[in-house]
Amino acid sequence: FVPTGFTPNADGRNDVLRPIPIGVSRITYFRVYNRLGNVVFQTSEIGRGWDGMYNGVAQPSGTYVWTVEGVDFTGKVIVKKGTVVLIR
Repeated sequence: FVPTGFTPNADGRNDVLRPIPIGVSRITYFRVYNRLGNVVFQTSEIGRGWDGMYNGVAQPSGTYVWTVEGVDFTGKVIVKKGTVVLIR
């Protein structure tokens, strides 16, 4: 599961976009792309997420594309993709 929106405004609520790995033992990658197709965030750590920054610059409000690949507890590879709205 990946939320459809987040608000990285440092209020302590919904500040970081991260996948919620239900039934997944390992994340191979979680990537977020801007509208130009550039990767603005990438991780393979469960629990780590995107704070709306890229190269030290706060990214503008808008729609971003994410992809995630993980492995479930049976060894099956799961790939998902979708969009998220960054709200400033």
